[in-house]
Amino acid sequence: MTDTAPRHTPLEDAQGLLVSIIGGAFGIVLLRTAGLVTGGTAGLALLISYGTGWGFGWVFFTVNLPFYLFAYLRKGPVFAAKSFLTVSAVSWLAEALPHWVTISHLHPAAAAVLFGVIAGVGLLGLFRHGSSLGGVSIVAVILQDATGIRAGWIQLGWDACLFTAALFVLQPMQVVWSLAGAVVLNLVIALNHRRDWYLPA
Repeated sequence: MTDTAPRHTPLEDAQGLLVSIIGGAFGIVLLRTAGLVTGGTAGLALLISYGTGWGFGWVFFTVNLPFYLFAYLRKGPVFAAKSFLTVSAVSWLAEALPHWVTISHLHPAAAAVLFGVIAGVGLLGLFRHGSSLGGVSIVAVILQDATGIRAGWIQLGWDACLFTAALFVLQPMQVVWSLAGAVVLNLVIALNHRRDWYLPA
């Protein structure tokens, strides 16, 4: 990749982020409908939400706050600002969508696979446009840049710890389906996200 590679226009950036935000928020709606969790800070927020009854959006927004300074120091102000805006938008939209979309029946297996694909593509879009869904994905992208280890594999390690904790909150089969969704998501990222495949945002 050379310094002369074309960059996204502001309009291209905005539409890419918007599409990715919608995908991420709808993925969360699928998980909540089926009573599942995922990895990253979204999974942590879902576990806290299930255990306390607090709304997912506020919890997700709050647990990500400590990570923005790290993002600012290691990836710069643009990445940090985009991540903050993205997390804020997903937090709001994940709470708003159930008022607009009603799902009467959703098998946990379908929820897991659909979430993994939709949210995985959403995360790819965010990475492509110089953003993230905060928390672990920020750290994963930074470590990928520093070590060459794919961001998806890094997130999978965190997820293993999170799903162990989920066994104390959810039924075993809920955790199994949740794990399946996280594997799909992380495989989508691990097999498709490479820094040298993309133009700079």
